[in-house]
Amino acid sequence: MEFSSAESEAIARILERGLAQAQRLSGLPVAFAGLVAPDDQEFSIVVLRGVDTDSLLNLQVQLGEGLGGMALALQRPASVISYPQAKGITRTYEHAVAPERLQSMLSVPLAVPGRSPVAVLYLAERQQVGIGERIQEKLRPLTNRIAFDLQVAADVEQRMSELQRDLARMNVAERGDIRGDLADLMAATSDPGTRQGLSELLGKIAPPAPRPEVLVASPLTKRETEVLTEAEHGASNQQIAAALGVTESTVKSYMKSAMAKLGAENRVRATRIARELSYLD
Repeated sequence: MEFSSAESEAIARILERGLAQAQRLSGLPVAFAGLVAPDDQEFSIVVLRGVDTDSLLNLQVQLGEGLGGMALALQRPASVISYPQAKGITRTYEHAVAPERLQSMLSVPLAVPGRSPVAVLYLAERQQVGIGERIQEKLRPLTNRIAFDLQVAADVEQRMSELQRDLARMNVAERGDIRGDLADLMAATSDPGTRQGLSELLGKIAPPAPRPEVLVASPLTKRETEVLTEAEHGASNQQIAAALGVTESTVKSYMKSAMAKLGAENRVRATRIARELSYLD
């Protein structure tokens, strides 16, 4: 996966937050992560937490080399109790690991289903401790979420490039499709910064006003329209309730009614349909 310079802050933020959560879940004090190169043959360590030196920063890890390279090649977690004495891994990166005095270590490739790993995450301890399947299972929901957030960040970059190139020639339906795709990405990511960027991007893709003869009276009430408008910009039910001065259960009721009128199976689809039919301002 390749990220532009404009995405570097978002990627660092996602990794920083993910590493902090992984440290809390596992109880392991040292964490670092690297982004996999587009050819899937290496990764570069770009984020460090709990370290004493910068010896690991920007380390280029080749596929199959060291613990992380082995995890990337196998596309599954790998761990050792004593890195200096471990057998079955190459000693290629001892010069970078030694200054940190790391002993027990876990390496986890981060990937969404059906795609190659986007990053490799490490957790480590300066003492010899067991890092078995129990910790790996505990971390799995988190590592899956980090992988999704990184993938969404890449998809956002791709969509932005497409928009800059094609927005001027897009018709109403094509703009609606793009808005729907961006809304799906917003629903998928757990990164607040990415969600905010998507919300701002959605605001720039207002479809051209339809011709008067194709306008159809909206079946939505004023409140249902307000709820869908807030939801389109990524607001949760709780946030919508606060914005409109109603209860969260009332918001759910309005949303359910709007979905039924639009024949939508979920809120993302409901906002997409309402936008395509010009029911939202």
